[in-house]
Amino acid sequence: MNNTDLSAGDMKAAQKARKARLAACLKAWGAPASALTRLSTTFGAAQYAVFVGFAWGAAWAVSALVNSQPVWPGLCLALVSATLRAVFQALETRTGVLASLKVRSTVRSVAARQLVERGPSYVERSDSGETASSLIDAVDKLDGYFGRYRPLMGVVMAGPLIIMAAAFSASYVVGLIFLVTAPLLILFMALVGAGAAAASKDQLTTLQRLAGRFNDRLRALETLNAFNAADREAEGLAAASDDFRRRTMKVLAMAFLSSGVLEFFAAVSVAGSAIYIGFALLGELPFDPGETITLRTGLFCLILAPEFYMPLRRLSAAYHDRADAEAGAEALAPLFDGPEKAEKATLAQQAELADKAGQSAPVAPALHSAPSLTFEQVGSVYSDGRRGLAPLSFDAPAGQITALWGPSGVGKSTALKLLLGYAPLTEGQILVDGQAMTAPLIGQAAWISQRPHVFFGDLVENISLYDDALPRERIIRAAETAGVMDFAAGLPDGLETKVGENGYGLSGGQAQRVALARAWAVDMKLVLLDEPTAHLDGEAEARFLDALKRISAGRTVLIATHSPAVRALADHVIELAPEDAA
Repeated sequence: MNNTDLSAGDMKAAQKARKARLAACLKAWGAPASALTRLSTTFGAAQYAVFVGFAWGAAWAVSALVNSQPVWPGLCLALVSATLRAVFQALETRTGVLASLKVRSTVRSVAARQLVERGPSYVERSDSGETASSLIDAVDKLDGYFGRYRPLMGVVMAGPLIIMAAAFSASYVVGLIFLVTAPLLILFMALVGAGAAAASKDQLTTLQRLAGRFNDRLRALETLNAFNAADREAEGLAAASDDFRRRTMKVLAMAFLSSGVLEFFAAVSVAGSAIYIGFALLGELPFDPGETITLRTGLFCLILAPEFYMPLRRLSAAYHDRADAEAGAEALAPLFDGPEKAEKATLAQQAELADKAGQSAPVAPALHSAPSLTFEQVGSVYSDGRRGLAPLSFDAPAGQITALWGPSGVGKSTALKLLLGYAPLTEGQILVDGQAMTAPLIGQAAWISQRPHVFFGDLVENISLYDDALPRERIIRAAETAGVMDFAAGLPDGLETKVGENGYGLSGGQAQRVALARAWAVDMKLVLLDEPTAHLDGEAEARFLDALKRISAGRTVLIATHSPAVRALADHVIELAPEDAA
């Protein structure tokens, strides 16, 4: 029994700590737009101040009409107040939207940069569908929180106080009705809101899993068809989609329940105010309230009554935005190394990233000639404790082909990723032309993996990577040097032939030669290749190596391989044994 109680207590404490971390995380993310948020709150509170003027003007005009007095003063006050309120409402909405846009843009930029800095080693271990869902859906979940909910928090405090003060000035009884019902309303809304937060988190988690599953099955459609499993997976996706539908409906049900609770208490309060004012005007109250209610003051209080609860109504409508934002922050946490580091990401300090992406990050010196590389007891241990590379030392001479030779799992790929910052450098140092490498060589080295990505577009676009500034003559020379023209000449439109995503229509060897052409076209002086011939047959490998020999002139080539043919091509071979990696 005690163990159970302790476990429940620990779970409650962990849940409380998690919510506190997420709240701190959202606060840090909102820092770049804090000025806009405060401005939106100010405009929101101002509209309730001018509404008091509208209520008094409207009550004045109606009372004057009944008593055969001039109505123009009251009507003018009401019209001016209504116009000012419309302006303040528009400004509140506008500044809230701008705050949301700024926060989402900054968060998405920082998250995307985190993803880029982690490189292929992170992408390979994560679900691409979930990651895409985090960058798109999870960030969009922040919209309502920063655009509506956060500005409303200040309005909910100021708006009812303004209305209540105006009500007390006309009738202390009506003011007391407002004062008593507001806390009860907030209590019940909080209870309902806790359930809405859990339902929203559950819904987003289900959406991420569904996106990941759909993306994974779509990529494996050929395999599923071959094993006659496509229909079974279609049924599984349909069941998962239906589960997502049910969870979405649960979120909506909680939102409707929250609104229902609000409307109930608001209706009771307005009805109580109306009954009191009505009996007071008729002189039929069973007690002496010690105040006189006139038609003007009565109408004034009745007009104020629904508006007193309007900020709470708006907060109720936006309350699920907080739950959505917490769910979104939790989904984004892995891109920031968890909620703790997401909280400490201090987007206020990184806000300039949205305008100057990456300018504050260290930049490697440009490589204008083939560099020499030296590894001095270089090792790599990932954040999860997994060793990617045991301490390794070697030299790769400038302008030559160096092969990292060994079986799979010895750390060849990790050694290459260290140069691009795609793996953590935890031991030793890397020298480039005799100088310690102080920043990843991103943008200074060409990267060719086992399966280079071929984008949807023609071959020219794939070689140039959509760089319109790259001369066409250079693209053609790159295609000729890398052997792309050998097969492009037989395609329907030559280099303008469209190829599908993931290289549809191209063989593995052809895709590899397109990747070589990219390196030649942008004149990279350092070329890194990770098992480029692992999935090629003998003939395709021979063509690829012939192209590699041509483009290697004037370049330093570092290639990870366990292919004898690649080893024979290399000028230098560095042998890695299994003990070089954990």
